[in-house]
Amino acid sequence: MQSHIEARRIVVTVPSQPHPEPLTKPAQAAPVAFHPGALVLIALSTPREKFWGALLEISPAGVSVRGLDLNSLEDFARQLRAGDPVAPAAVFFPMHRIERMELDVRSGEIPSLGERFEAKSGRATSSVFLLTTGIQPEITVGCTLSQAQRRLVRATFDAVGQDIARAAELLDLSEDDLRSWLAR
Repeated sequence: MQSHIEARRIVVTVPSQPHPEPLTKPAQAAPVAFHPGALVLIALSTPREKFWGALLEISPAGVSVRGLDLNSLEDFARQLRAGDPVAPAAVFFPMHRIERMELDVRSGEIPSLGERFEAKSGRATSSVFLLTTGIQPEITVGCTLSQAQRRLVRATFDAVGQDIARAAELLDLSEDDLRSWLAR
């Protein structure tokens, strides 16, 4: 007697379980807090100082800001209110000097530095820090010191309406030295 064993293949399908929905929705791009034009307070080291102003640019090399040393805020606001021809400095701080950078915002009942500045100076911070006038030499990363000096001299000369005496005074040069720089 011979027995036949048949191998049968049984396929069992298990109903798939529904995947749970994620608890959170996909993240949307958050607005960038430190954008050009944002008012910031920067704590610096070596030497220890604080600088306040409008952010121009952040790069791996450092931070560019148009503003002023926090210690001179009151004097600067007073000069603006009096109508003196003053302007904030455009500066670059290398990353190794930056300890902390924070947005200048109101904290409850405590006004921001920008609000205090506007109250004391009588001018909007945007009109003071985001001006495109004034001395703005095109000094870029990678230019030589000599190129940067020539560009600063030229920008200063142009900013004072090509008044050689005024430009020489601002640059602390003699008029002959200024002429020499301009001829380069």
